[in-house]
Amino acid sequence: MTNLDKVRVVVTGAAGGIGSALARRLHAAGARLALTSRDPERLDGLVRELGGPGDGLWAQSADLADEPSVESFFEGAREHLGSLDALVNVAGLSRPGQIVETSLADFEQIWHANVTSAFLASKHAVPLIDPDAGGAVINVSSVAGLRPNATAPLYCTAKAALDMFTRAFALQVKQRRIRVTALNPGGTDTPFWGDRPVDRSKLMSAEDVVDVIMFVLNAPSTVQISAVEFEPFHP
Repeated sequence: MTNLDKVRVVVTGAAGGIGSALARRLHAAGARLALTSRDPERLDGLVRELGGPGDGLWAQSADLADEPSVESFFEGAREHLGSLDALVNVAGLSRPGQIVETSLADFEQIWHANVTSAFLASKHAVPLIDPDAGGAVINVSSVAGLRPNATAPLYCTAKAALDMFTRAFALQVKQRRIRVTALNPGGTDTPFWGDRPVDRSKLMSAEDVVDVIMFVLNAPSTVQISAVEFEPFHP
């Protein structure tokens, strides 16, 4: 996809820091977008900011852990965009805490936000990608899925699962000419951190992550980028 003009892209987690930055960049590049988020107010605000809704820009809030909600979103995406060229799964959630003090409900929420969401979105996006034209799926994971930390162990667990899902899914959809990539960014300055103490001067910006996503989307269709690990660089 060396030219993103008119390329049809679904972005999940579109109202978050990375998701909204990606939506802005794709919209500026002329892509046709279907956006979803669990936060309808922020999603509506983003759509208004981009001058929509309208031709080539549609959004619908969805619970990505609920299959009927995901089905409804992708039915709408098909109605507004037709077939798809790319899916970028940005949706995710982290919550720090000790494992022995974490409730099952919190564990399930983190799992669903990071793993179930990508599974259901991928499942329902693939039938909309023309196997003759091919397409791309990008799952935004984290370096936390590659190297554990004691602060957010359940997030590390979920992202590690997302990485393996990405690799296995890539094997299954290869014959459909769909390339699947896991992105493993390091610390990024977004609302994701909440009120946790962090030195934001040591973090990447959401735009930095979007640069890498755009690099993957713009890769030649003959190139499979399986994973990209990247972190803030402060010599």
